[in-house]
Amino acid sequence: MTPKKKVLLVEDHAVTRVGVKHVVNSSPDFEVVGEAEHSSQIASLLNETRPDFVLLDLRIPGENVLNMVKDWKKEHPDLKVVTLTMLDEQPIVHSAIEAGVDGYLLKSDDLSSLTKNLNEIAAGKTVYSKNLKLSFNRKPQDGKVANKKEKQILTLLGHGKTYQEIGTEIGLSKRTVEYHVGRLKDRFNAKTVAELIGRAKEQMLI
Repeated sequence: MTPKKKVLLVEDHAVTRVGVKHVVNSSPDFEVVGEAEHSSQIASLLNETRPDFVLLDLRIPGENVLNMVKDWKKEHPDLKVVTLTMLDEQPIVHSAIEAGVDGYLLKSDDLSSLTKNLNEIAAGKTVYSKNLKLSFNRKPQDGKVANKKEKQILTLLGHGKTYQEIGTEIGLSKRTVEYHVGRLKDRFNAKTVAELIGRAKEQMLI
């Protein structure tokens, strides 16, 4: 029998903690092995429990937890950090991606999908809340490039560059490039990078 993956739950609201813990522990794949209510508790719990995941509320007492993510991952290279937050503002999401989170989930999501998302992240995917995409698309920009950075990414994709190569060339992390490509695919209604490039060429964007 495969051991359950261990989850450290970082959440300062007791009611939310109880609900999330119940969902996680009801899964055959995951179990909560520690709980933190303050940023100062996290480092010691990481060392004590050696979790596979940190399920992280961004707005907890103490220091800004996004400033800690890179240190956690440096000390625990296999650790997956996944937000579970109410915050859907674009600058915060970008900061989280730059910090190195492996998933950005919202508390407005259906909690029943939580362990499914965690399994996808465990398999190496980066998962973003569907509600997060909706919040970004309140003003539709179908088939449009939002800024210079997206134009650069599209152009380099058209030249056959990888996400890592694009990130190195324009000063972004690979994860941030993946995020921008995901948003571009949504706006151009493209399921693959090849479709995205094809549609961008049709519109003479590259």
